[in-house]
Amino acid sequence: MGRRFALVAVSLAAIFATGCGSSGSSKTGQLRFMQASPSAPHVDLLIDNTTQASNLAYGNTTGYLTVKVGNRRLDAVPVNSTSAILDLSVPITENGNTTVLLTGSTGSIKSLTLTDGGTTSTTGDGYVRVLNASVSMGAADVYIVAAGSGITGVTPVATGLVLNQSAGYHLTPAGNYEVLMTSPGTSSVLLDSGPINLASGENWTFIALDGAGGGFSFSLLKDQ
Repeated sequence: MGRRFALVAVSLAAIFATGCGSSGSSKTGQLRFMQASPSAPHVDLLIDNTTQASNLAYGNTTGYLTVKVGNRRLDAVPVNSTSAILDLSVPITENGNTTVLLTGSTGSIKSLTLTDGGTTSTTGDGYVRVLNASVSMGAADVYIVAAGSGITGVTPVATGLVLNQSAGYHLTPAGNYEVLMTSPGTSSVLLDSGPINLASGENWTFIALDGAGGGFSFSLLKDQ
């Protein structure tokens, strides 16, 4: 069995400005950022050259920031530096919800942009999306099952999920569920979330990460 860790994503309500950007449009969407690179330094988050959150460490995430529609410039800048380690344009749509992750390792920084939510479940169900952001895990098969039920005879919801790949949203019964990630084609567990509660109609993103003390951990983000 792989070691199990729980890394709680810290939600930082730091200088969240409404309507970031210089566009004259009054239409807005939501943007969230996560520092998911284990070897990257603490960073400040800038949107359209305005600081929106400061000193984000590994595993930290902002809440959703209200930003104007259009292509927004996002910069992740190491604390006490002026040189961004991530600089990209993020398209924001009206009433849309977007998450950007800083991933990879020093010298090979990557980013991943995700469209959040937009799913409509039947009564008694929710949606769960699994993302592999672990630098050291490698490829993994993904299972989403009722907590404690195990994976014997169960078909994975995704196979060979590698760094910066998402399994997409999967309809999941409300209640206690469990995410397991295994070595491809085997029952060798790399990461076991343990029981997680999902309420009816909720959308969650499960992010596999490298554990601070070795092994693997995860962060669980509630999506709008």
